[in-house]
Amino acid sequence: MKEYKLSIRVGDKVEVGRFRNVTTAIKKIELDEHGQPVIITSKGAKKLLSCRLSKLHPGSKTPKQILMEKRK
Repeated sequence: MKEYKLSIRVGDKVEVGRFRNVTTAIKKIELDEHGQPVIITSKGAKKLLSCRLSKLHPGSKTPKQILMEKRK
């Protein structure tokens, strides 16, 4: 994979916590002092890629099945 585009909006649901099992909503998107994206959720500030996006969660599909669907 050479490139992956990710669309994040205020109001999207993300799963955070040690086991990524607490669902929260994104309230705001900001940049930290290093210029990296940070999401402000109802549970506090989190690094953008330290959470699992619910809308990208494949459920019971395997990665191969997901890639085959995107090719169609």
